[in-house]
Amino acid sequence: MFKNYLKTAWRTISHNKIYSAINILGLTIGLCACMLVATVMLDDLSYDKQWSRSNDLYRIISINKMGDGLYDRSSSSLTGLVTALKNNFPEVEAAAGIRNTDTRLKLDNSDANGIEVTALSADTTVWQMLDLHVLAGNPRQYIAGDNRNLIITESFRKKFFPNEDPVGKTVYSVPVYSDKSNPYIITGVIKNLPVNSVMRAEAIEIHKPSNDELYKKQYGTFSENYILLKPGTNIKQFTAKVNKWYAGFVTVKKPYQHEFQPIQNVYLHSDFSGYQTIKGDYKNIYILSGVAILLLVIACVNFVNLSTARALQRLKETGVRKILGAQRKQLVFQFLMESFLYFLIATALATIIYQVSLPSLEHFIGHKLAQTFTASYHLFLYCYGGVLFVSIITGIYPALVLSAFNPAATIKGELLSNSRGSQNMVRKSLVVLQFSMSVIVLIALIVVQQQVSFLKNKDVGYDTHNLLSIGQVSWAGKGESFKNELLQNPNVEAASITSWLPTLGAGFMSSEIDDPNHAGNKLKVWYINGDVDLDKVMGLRLIKGRLLDKTYSADIFNPDSLMSISDSATYANAANQQSSLITAYTAKVLQVKDLGMPIRQAHTTPVGIIKDFNNESLKEPIKPTIIIAGPSPNYGGMLIKVKPGQEKKVAVSVSKLWRQFYPNKLLEIKWVDDMLAAQYKTESRLQQLFSFFSGLSMFLAALGVLGLIIQATAQRKKEIGVRKVLGASVTSIVRLFSIDFVKLVLIAVLIASPVAWWLMNKWLLDFAYRIHISGWVFIIAGAIAVIIALLTISIQSIKAAMANPIKSLRTE
Repeated sequence: MFKNYLKTAWRTISHNKIYSAINILGLTIGLCACMLVATVMLDDLSYDKQWSRSNDLYRIISINKMGDGLYDRSSSSLTGLVTALKNNFPEVEAAAGIRNTDTRLKLDNSDANGIEVTALSADTTVWQMLDLHVLAGNPRQYIAGDNRNLIITESFRKKFFPNEDPVGKTVYSVPVYSDKSNPYIITGVIKNLPVNSVMRAEAIEIHKPSNDELYKKQYGTFSENYILLKPGTNIKQFTAKVNKWYAGFVTVKKPYQHEFQPIQNVYLHSDFSGYQTIKGDYKNIYILSGVAILLLVIACVNFVNLSTARALQRLKETGVRKILGAQRKQLVFQFLMESFLYFLIATALATIIYQVSLPSLEHFIGHKLAQTFTASYHLFLYCYGGVLFVSIITGIYPALVLSAFNPAATIKGELLSNSRGSQNMVRKSLVVLQFSMSVIVLIALIVVQQQVSFLKNKDVGYDTHNLLSIGQVSWAGKGESFKNELLQNPNVEAASITSWLPTLGAGFMSSEIDDPNHAGNKLKVWYINGDVDLDKVMGLRLIKGRLLDKTYSADIFNPDSLMSISDSATYANAANQQSSLITAYTAKVLQVKDLGMPIRQAHTTPVGIIKDFNNESLKEPIKPTIIIAGPSPNYGGMLIKVKPGQEKKVAVSVSKLWRQFYPNKLLEIKWVDDMLAAQYKTESRLQQLFSFFSGLSMFLAALGVLGLIIQATAQRKKEIGVRKVLGASVTSIVRLFSIDFVKLVLIAVLIASPVAWWLMNKWLLDFAYRIHISGWVFIIAGAIAVIIALLTISIQSIKAAMANPIKSLRTE
């Protein structure tokens, strides 16, 4: 019986090639898009769930209360807290500092540039916290001495030590802060770390646990720390217990509060962690899943529309079957079998396209996928089970419609007018639905494109063009000489050694002072420290007062001169005399009306007010910022202003000069424009996704309209012939078929516009600086949808209108 149903279904599909091709193509695209997006979603949701103790592993989060409802969260915590938690709380099984770091290693000491390696820096406790599978060596045994311990992964070994045993070999760092390379002894090889982990790395640098003390004055070194709790620990009770203990331990007025973030949440829920390199965004999960579902729904709507539209051609078939004794449930099962076969063929094709597309997808997201539908037996079964369910849900309405006709009416090829009217209403509603979805995605694409363009082109308050950056290093007392030598190059306009570089946070340090506008609240003020040429290099714009000048002794801050002052009052007075520049926003929030008057809590005296500039991403609002100058910092980066058109020449000359001064040190040079653009990589990627999905959704909607117009012209073949005989023009016939569909598209635009406006306004709330959605966005999206519909309709309606009316009016 089942075999007969299958044969009949295959015969129906193979005999109606055009409709079958449209259905299969639409379903294939929808299913493949869903599979690709679902793969990325599953990958994002799987992060750090593979560790055997993942349910007990937490990252320590520090929370600084700035005022009522104002909290500053940080993914770093005091290193002394790690030891204190282990010593004071029996719930803590292990604790360790673990952080991601990008480093350069030289396989031998003669290699100048080395190789770039993604690594973890962790102490020996990491063996208790993570599942590290040893393949060679004995890396659990820490080797004390001058050499640092390095564990490499299997992929690292295959790449750089393909035909030798690396255990016991020594590699060297490319130094950034020190003058000499640090030796690393390879103590072992482990299996590759999971790609779906914030601990993703090619190597692990192992060091001894920190013995830092937790100070009652709440100061010390901050780092990224993790704790492993004993199984069954109630995290809420433990958090309350820790915060109560900590508040009683420190002697400051506003002690930090702490949270413990499950490692499974670190990847998707770390928007507050600015320095975390491996992270996603849970909002993108909703966006991508929504778009993928829309595509699949559009494809399924096409299937339902074409199936019900072809009902008129299958009236006699249905009537004959009923007269010969077929029951309605048998007819329903037959039509469901056709639906399932359509979906099965489409799924097979989608799986092939999916498998071919995986390398491109991995290149797009920037890393290997941990699991795919074709590599996981369970996911494969879930996928095909889902397809079976969708095929039943999609096919049930056409099956019920086709099996419900009266045999007497169907044998004559007739239908009740109210039945036909209700079906037409359903089909029109589905056309509106699919075009509404397409227009929503199209509007989203336009808004994302506008926002990305706005972010990349907005004036950030300083001149970013032709601005070259050298990454932060130790200048070893030769920074000023390097700068002076560089300025001899006629293509270099200016240079400045600075402790702050664009995209590396809001400043090199911050301070909390009382908020004069809100009593009891605190303001975090950021400091940027550079030499006196920083304002010239950045092109900062003076509003009031003067810029910093080395001819004024107070303009050059030398912290070493304060070290000999023992009296706290004298020390504070000397520090308050430090001249500075402040931004207009800083002057406003700190209520600075007169220049030359010290801001005592900020330990500075502003001598000039400059135009506001964005020292962080445009996702963040402007923060109070103070610029101070001093002798060339011993640690920091450099900004170099280059003459237009001389960028390549200067980059080459900087590299040559660097090798003269620092033959063994790493040189990291980047153009500031590129650094700023890289901040919006996620948004640019989202723009590319919406471009792709928008094209697919419009194609699927147009494909559905094409199928319906083919069906409509076939049903009204004689009507077209009669109209032509009576003198109707091709244009009037095309207009006849177009006007109904255009009305449906316009209704779809009216429905989609407010939905898209609401969704995109919520998305824009994540940006401190954002565009306003203009009305022309909806007009353009609507116009594009109407044009695509008209072009699709015209292809078939013109063909039908130009057909010979004699052929269409022949007797059957």
